[in-house]
Amino acid sequence: MKRYLAAAFAVFLVYLVWDNFIGSFILGSTLAQIPGMVSEFSKLWEIVGDAFAALVLVGLYARTRSVFGSTVGGGAVYGVYAGLLINFPTWLFMTVYAGWPYGATWVLTIVAVLLTIFACAVMGGVYQMMERPAAT
Repeated sequence: MKRYLAAAFAVFLVYLVWDNFIGSFILGSTLAQIPGMVSEFSKLWEIVGDAFAALVLVGLYARTRSVFGSTVGGGAVYGVYAGLLINFPTWLFMTVYAGWPYGATWVLTIVAVLLTIFACAVMGGVYQMMERPAAT
C-alpha cells in the first residue's frame, strides 16, 4: 500500500505540474482552436481530477506490474499502452461529438500519450526505488 500511495502521489505531482505550468505553454495555441474551451475553470475540480486519474492509473499498474516490470522502463511500456487506450479514443472522438478541429485533437492525443508515458515512467521509478532491499 505504501508503494501504491507513493507512486500515486508522484503521478499526481506530474499531472499538477503539467496542468498548472507546462501544458498551457505547449498546447496554448492548440487549445485556442477548440470551440467552447474556457481558460478559467475550477482549480478544485482540476486537483480532484488529477488525483483520481493518478489513483486509477497507478491502481491498474499495481495489478499488472508483474507483466511490465517494476522499473522505469516497465512503467514507460505500461504508459504506452495506457496512453493509447485512454487518449486515442477520447480525444479523436471529440471531433465527432463536440466538433473539435481534427488537427487539434491529434495534437492533444499525441501530447497526452507522451505525458502518460512520462508519468508512468515516474511511477515505475517509484516502484523500483521502493522495492530495492535495504542495504545492511
